[in-house]
Amino acid sequence: MADEAGQPVGLFDSLKAFARTILALAQTRLEILVNEIEEQRALLAREAFLALAGVFLLGLGIVFAALFFVILFWDTHRLLVVGLLAVLFLAGAAAVFAGLRAAQANKPKAFSATLGEFAKDRESLR
Repeated sequence: MADEAGQPVGLFDSLKAFARTILALAQTRLEILVNEIEEQRALLAREAFLALAGVFLLGLGIVFAALFFVILFWDTHRLLVVGLLAVLFLAGAAAVFAGLRAAQANKPKAFSATLGEFAKDRESLR
């Protein structure tokens, strides 16, 4: 056997070409993995910042709304208003935690593109 340049192609040359192909394949998969890691990190940082800002502002709003209603009904039904607000806040917290649990259950699998490429590679080698 001979290659395009007329050089004989032996077992060692074939193994070197195979090793180059495997290394190129591994490098491509590693680049995909690194890109996905960076993408996930950026998304997580953005979501964490927005969630923290939202929780802070929501907390301030809830505190001031609760104070408003307690002061508004101070002379007549202050204990009733405080109790109702406590029940409302606890129910809201339960709803938020239920939503968080549902969001965690429906979250897409991390690194799905990399895993998909590895599955294609495995199938092509069979």
